[in-house]
Amino acid sequence: MMTSRNRHPHAVPEAPPRRDRRSGQALVEFAVAIIPFLILLMAVVDLGRGIYMLNGTSEAARDIARVTSVHQWDSSKDLGSSPEVAAVITTQRRLIPNLTINPSVDIVCVDYLDQVLADIACQSGATTAGIPNYIRVHLTAPFVPMTPLVSAFGSHTFDSTSRIQVP
Repeated sequence: MMTSRNRHPHAVPEAPPRRDRRSGQALVEFAVAIIPFLILLMAVVDLGRGIYMLNGTSEAARDIARVTSVHQWDSSKDLGSSPEVAAVITTQRRLIPNLTINPSVDIVCVDYLDQVLADIACQSGATTAGIPNYIRVHLTAPFVPMTPLVSAFGSHTFDSTSRIQVP
C-alpha cells in the first residue's frame, strides 16, 4: 500500500511555511517614516515651550507690576523692595527658567510719557501735572531650543515690559 509520502519518490520535499515578505517591507517603511515624524514632534514640543515662555514673561511682568503698585516698598523706600514683590519675583523665577529681573533697575516709576521719575513720585495718589504716574516693570528670559530643527534658527531672548497705573 502506498502512502502519500512515498507516492512520488522523486518529488522535492515541501519547504517549511515562509513568513510573508511584506512584513519586512513594513518594518523598513516604519523605520524610514518614524525619524521625520519624531523630529517634527520634538519641534512642536519645542515650539510649545517657546510659546509658554513668551506668555510666561509677559504674565510675570504684569504680576510684578500689579503687586508693586499696591506694595511699593519697605522701609528703604526703594521701589519694588517690599516682601510681597520679592515673593512674586521668586514665584515667577520658579515658573520661567532663567527669568532675569533686578528690582532696583527694572522696576521704575514713570509718567504718562514713559519718562523715568524718582521712586517717591509713585506713592499712592501722586500725579505729574494732574496725570497719574505708572510703575513700569521690565524683564527678560532666554530661550534655547532643544530640537536641532528649531535650534537652527538660534536662541531667543524674550523681553517683556508692563506698565500699571499707581492707584
